[in-house]
Amino acid sequence: MKLKRLMLCLSTLVLSTSAMLTACNSKGSGEELTRVKKIVAEAEKMSRDDLFKKAAEEIGDKTFHWYATSSRGGKVKDKFVEELNKVRPSGAKEISVDQIDYQTTVDGKIYTFLNAEIESNKPVTSGALLQDGYQLQTKGIEKGYVNYIPKEWNEKEGVNKERDANPFSLQFQFKTWMYNNKEKNVEIDNVWDFAKEGVTIDTMDPTNENVNMDWLIQLTSDDNCKLLKEAFEDKTNSSGLDKKALEKYASYGGDRSYAFLFIERFIKNATFYADDGAALKAFVAAPGHAAWIVYSKIQNVEESAQVTKKDIVIAALGDKHSDGKNPTLAMKGFGGFMYKHYLMLMPDSPLPWTTCAFINFLSTTKVGYSKWSGDVGDYPTYGEEINQDRSMNGHGSVGEDGKWAVDSSKPNEFPCLNDPSAKWWIDTAKSTVETPSYIGTYYNTVAAFIMQQIAAKK
Repeated sequence: MKLKRLMLCLSTLVLSTSAMLTACNSKGSGEELTRVKKIVAEAEKMSRDDLFKKAAEEIGDKTFHWYATSSRGGKVKDKFVEELNKVRPSGAKEISVDQIDYQTTVDGKIYTFLNAEIESNKPVTSGALLQDGYQLQTKGIEKGYVNYIPKEWNEKEGVNKERDANPFSLQFQFKTWMYNNKEKNVEIDNVWDFAKEGVTIDTMDPTNENVNMDWLIQLTSDDNCKLLKEAFEDKTNSSGLDKKALEKYASYGGDRSYAFLFIERFIKNATFYADDGAALKAFVAAPGHAAWIVYSKIQNVEESAQVTKKDIVIAALGDKHSDGKNPTLAMKGFGGFMYKHYLMLMPDSPLPWTTCAFINFLSTTKVGYSKWSGDVGDYPTYGEEINQDRSMNGHGSVGEDGKWAVDSSKPNEFPCLNDPSAKWWIDTAKSTVETPSYIGTYYNTVAAFIMQQIAAKK
């Protein structure tokens, strides 16, 4: 009897395992795709023209709802509607700009809103522009947000599919190191110089800004630990730290002790602010201070007798920087943090064709990307063809309207505004690039360490 029971259990186990394997295999190949995923699979094979025709047919007199953490995409919705109207079915009613409902909120709220809508089983929002790699991974991708890669992007030479295709990335936004050299007495040529005793770094509190938290977690990846180790061992490192300082973090394994030591020192030297605007205001008024803020924010500095962009030095570019086309790297280590804006469809997107068309429009056309292209520190993953050349943005003069007018033939008034390409920042300056899957995996461990360091600081 016992033998029969054993044979029965073994038989059941084999059948169960077989069924599980079949299910696992079918999920990736034979299982029927959802309606939205089927449409996305078709859309990824379509040219922009054919895709826009499908979108124009789909939207008809309906309203397209989109949610975003940036308002800029909404500023080109009229141009998007123009493209739809060019290919709308003969005799169909003209599509109105009012049919594009573009709503914005902060990254701390957008996932809560979108996921509450998904759980209600009453889909309204079709797609979204998102940021914060950790929340995207844990609250978006794992919730079923759908990835779409435009055909034009996917077939373009030079795009980085491994890094930027899944999740699909519209652009990089950039945080970078800088220092106020008003008194011409600051020398920074190694990222570990920011870890030196007595340095003040004006920045945002990582407990208040997810991007800073994501960056610190990303620093613990193998590639970044290697960069930190190389910079630490370089003769330009004047931090005053030695190998003994690394020993207390040896338990994290490999070269991770370099990352954890750097995080400790960064937090110790940081003065935290609620937003980058407040950090910038403090930084530009304090000669000798360093800053870790969004690069584009320096464009907002208003010139006065006390404060000027002339005093700001972007650390990776150095104080002799004059041309973003041919920059010389002035700092060992990593030049900044490339975090991303992502474009995705909702799992039950009411208008998936229109969503794919809008994503295509924003990410692969000069007009669609135009509201980002003027800012230093914003770089489309599609390439520089749809971006503005900002390599000489510091050359020019103030016009009659009181605004700065770029003119490459005029003197280099603000070297900090001469922005290189994303390729230079990533390949040469070795800037850290956000990877949602990595951040999602290591978030709890590293975030706990960060919180301990902040608590010890208070």
